[in-house]
Amino acid sequence: MPVVPAPSRAVPDGAGTHGRLNRFFEDACDRTPSACGLECGSRRLTYAELDARANQVARRLRGAGIGRHSRVALLLPRSVEMYVCLLGVCKSGAAFVPVDPAAPPGRVSFILEPGACLGAGSALGEQSVAGPDEAVPAGARRAGSPARPVAALDPLVETMLRTRTATDHWRPRQLAAVVLGLTALEAAVFVMVLPSAGLFWWAASHGGTAAVLAALVLSGPLFVATVCLVVAAGKRAVLPRTPVGIHPARSGLGVRKWIADKLLEHSLFFTNSLYATLYTAPWLRLLGARVGRYAEVSTAAHIDPALLTLGEGSFVADMAGVGIATFAADRMALRPTEIGSRAFVGNAALLPAGTRLGPGSLIGVGTLPPRDGVPPGSTWLGSPALRLPVRQDSGAYPEERTFRPTRKAVLGRLAIEFFRVTVPASVIAATAFLYLLALAGIARRTGPLVPLLLSPLLAAGSVLAVIGYCVLAKWVVAGRYRPRVEPLWSLFVRRTEFATGLFEAAAVPAGVGVLVGTPFLPPVLRWFGARIGRRTWIGTTYLTEFDLVQVGDDAAVGMHVSLQSHLFEDRVMKMSTVAVGPGASIGARTVVLYDTQIGAGVRLGALSLVMKGERLTPGTSWHGLPAEGLAAPALR
Repeated sequence: MPVVPAPSRAVPDGAGTHGRLNRFFEDACDRTPSACGLECGSRRLTYAELDARANQVARRLRGAGIGRHSRVALLLPRSVEMYVCLLGVCKSGAAFVPVDPAAPPGRVSFILEPGACLGAGSALGEQSVAGPDEAVPAGARRAGSPARPVAALDPLVETMLRTRTATDHWRPRQLAAVVLGLTALEAAVFVMVLPSAGLFWWAASHGGTAAVLAALVLSGPLFVATVCLVVAAGKRAVLPRTPVGIHPARSGLGVRKWIADKLLEHSLFFTNSLYATLYTAPWLRLLGARVGRYAEVSTAAHIDPALLTLGEGSFVADMAGVGIATFAADRMALRPTEIGSRAFVGNAALLPAGTRLGPGSLIGVGTLPPRDGVPPGSTWLGSPALRLPVRQDSGAYPEERTFRPTRKAVLGRLAIEFFRVTVPASVIAATAFLYLLALAGIARRTGPLVPLLLSPLLAAGSVLAVIGYCVLAKWVVAGRYRPRVEPLWSLFVRRTEFATGLFEAAAVPAGVGVLVGTPFLPPVLRWFGARIGRRTWIGTTYLTEFDLVQVGDDAAVGMHVSLQSHLFEDRVMKMSTVAVGPGASIGARTVVLYDTQIGAGVRLGALSLVMKGERLTPGTSWHGLPAEGLAAPALR
């Protein structure tokens, strides 16, 4: 139920309205403190309880400098907490900006820039940021990071926006398909785990130590094979072909594409170490993609395999989005995407569906390529993309160490990467099995209550065991990282990629990922070799060569920031240091390349890119892709 009568629900930015709302609420608290002030579902709060909780929120906001003329985004589902926060914001003197939790993540990231406002019918392009307090007028178009006025976005997007109609409604059969899809996705996880778990229990029940050790060795390959089988079979059953064209997002096709996308997310999550190996190309071919010889594909996300062509010798780096479907005005556009031979797609670059890269072209880190195609041999960087006249030389390495490896090198890499792909699953499976075995043993001796009380401690111990194994493996296999340059087909690259794969596919899902934003993440990163200062806030696990990363005291590194201490350029791995000074702040989804220094107190905005070799002067503010200096006042 609402916490205020209907005539007083609207709370625009103004002290008078806030004062009337607060007085009305406080009068009700004084008159009937024990009466029900809020009821949401089965939960109830009295006026006194609601007032106390709202006061806590208001004090927290005021302590952070939030007050009159400030805006606070509320990204919460309809719940008791939402109303408590709403009242707390009003008590602080600020205005609240409601954000729909069901909105697409990209849309939420645009709205949550402090004070940004998008007018009715306006549109913000891909890889774009509406900055703090920026108001985009109704019907206007903005693109880039930072966002700038443009006459129009991609013609396909404009077509979908022009044909905007009344919002389609979900039909009962489509809602039933969503429920069925959710059930199937949950069941798929159980099916993925079942064979490996069954193998362990069979070994423990019918065999001795040798059988358990054999199960430990086989569980990783069995789990990876099961995940691939479930994802490939599910994708083929749900979306056997991807029709090109513009389609309603709220439709049977939309539901089937959503399920297929979620299955591919399962693959990235459960078999992350499968990517960036020689096993990635056959896996993508199994899903329907056309992949040329010697193509290298890392953790590419949101792909439509049936519409994707990767040319011979092409390279797709970490976190790149390749052939992402375009959504606008409740419509989705699906188009074929083609990466030419020996073309390169940089980390976190975004290639919308329909992009065509010419042979030998290069799309830089975080770049959105030009809409009219990428000519052969050209180099592009930024959002909006700028054509660079010269590409940095990567040295004269022979072809057999970059593009055309020998048969012996291929076989050796296949052997090493077999363990890279399977060891993370084996480590997690073995630890989970030992955890359950310990709980079962305690239950047999003490009954069910003691295991219930001890299970959190045993789980924490299991997580520490996985992290400890990954730390040990990093120091044994890769040692201490130092700045260096190595071709793709070198033993050093295999060693560092093995250590990285363990961290990303075992340590992060086992426990490091849940430590993001807590005081416990910096010590863990220090175990791996990173130099993290005191009182830091770290919102990312996107570190690879830990010893090359330094973060100063009181610095804040935002969500999904990549401290990119290496790049593969022309199939040559180049690594060097990344230094973030004391008190610096880096916005979400920003990429900081190697051989850079972020000065003390620097403010770096969201979705920015710091280029190789840059030195950002202490106390300055920067934003953009690539980053540009800003005039005072500094970014908040």
